[in-house]
Amino acid sequence: MRIWILNHHAVKLGRHPGFAKYLTKLGAQVSLFSASFLHNQFVETKDYGPNEFFIKENESGYDRVHIKTPKYYTNGKARLWNQIVFAYRAYKSGIAISKKEGAPDVILGSSVHLFTGLAAYFLSKKLKAKFVFEIRDLWPQTLIDLGALKEKSPVTKVFQSIEKFLYKKADKIISVLPNADEYITRLGIKKEKILYIPNGIDLDWHRESMSHDFTAEEAKQFFEKYQDHFIITFAGSHGTANGLDTVVKAAPLLAAAEEKHKVKTQILLLGEGPEKNNLINMFKQTGCSNITFLNKVDRTQVPHILNQSDLCLFHLKYTPVFKYGISSNKLFDYMLSKKPMIFAVDTSYDFAKEAECGVSIQPDMPEKLVESILYLKNSDQEKRVQMGLNGEKFVEENHSLEKLAEKMYKAI
Repeated sequence: MRIWILNHHAVKLGRHPGFAKYLTKLGAQVSLFSASFLHNQFVETKDYGPNEFFIKENESGYDRVHIKTPKYYTNGKARLWNQIVFAYRAYKSGIAISKKEGAPDVILGSSVHLFTGLAAYFLSKKLKAKFVFEIRDLWPQTLIDLGALKEKSPVTKVFQSIEKFLYKKADKIISVLPNADEYITRLGIKKEKILYIPNGIDLDWHRESMSHDFTAEEAKQFFEKYQDHFIITFAGSHGTANGLDTVVKAAPLLAAAEEKHKVKTQILLLGEGPEKNNLINMFKQTGCSNITFLNKVDRTQVPHILNQSDLCLFHLKYTPVFKYGISSNKLFDYMLSKKPMIFAVDTSYDFAKEAECGVSIQPDMPEKLVESILYLKNSDQEKRVQMGLNGEKFVEENHSLEKLAEKMYKAI
């Protein structure tokens, strides 16, 4: 079977490179189309020749098709143009490759943005292949709920029309969200057409990362400095959706609650994002010292950092669309660290509860966050260890990319 996967932002250690690797091991011939411009670092990773808009390379046994796209540095018209150009060039490169190598059997177009889905659909029509539409975020509903789009605006209406069109045209719909079928079926789509395949993690990669040395110098210095503290770590984007202002607001409450404690708590906020400077300035005004902000590290170092922490924090600000579930990759890093987790999300699928690997609280509530920190900190060590082991087992059984790739292979 020949499978093409179109994903604008298929980062090296993400969902689709993992799927491509394991689908290849199952006997499929896989090509993964993605942009060579890294959206989270604003860096172009390939050198294109004159009039060249794609480069095809072999990577871990599958073909990676790098697409040249315009650069951008902020959310806005430039990013929208980048998305449209990716979709158009993915379509054109697919046509060019098919003339030399033949057509695929299946083309999977993955959101977040809908233009990739359109490119995959029109390619499938042109090349007479099956079309699979994969949803990783419910666009445009997520943008509406986050306030980035107005519900009745013309742009929203256009996106909603494209969304419904792709659902109808797809031979199969794959969602990473456990309850997305409730949303999609309301648009007149049959439930039998929808398949839940969540995000996951490459267990081989995780084991290999842990076998290497801990080399993130800034993080090593942090753990040396706070070796006598109870360490809580959040690792990931510092964006609006993460709601980390709640953590900053909790800092003085936590400091007051621990004033007479022998072992103090230190919160590590690791990563980058548009809200980071605002959070740092906001924290300075509290006069506290119980939060440390560290820069983003190489992905292979994250397991080491979580391994040396005592507790992991997952927080997302309240957003109505989360009622259909979430499937964030950092969750699986957390759970494989064998450390308990505070799960602060208002969602229909509670990972901490399902895996019995931590405590669940409502987001955007500093007092509740402090209460949960103190509860886990003061819990019996054996109880925390068991929570950690539960999380590891849950990921190995339900979120191994190898097992998820097998499920996708059978479906398509």
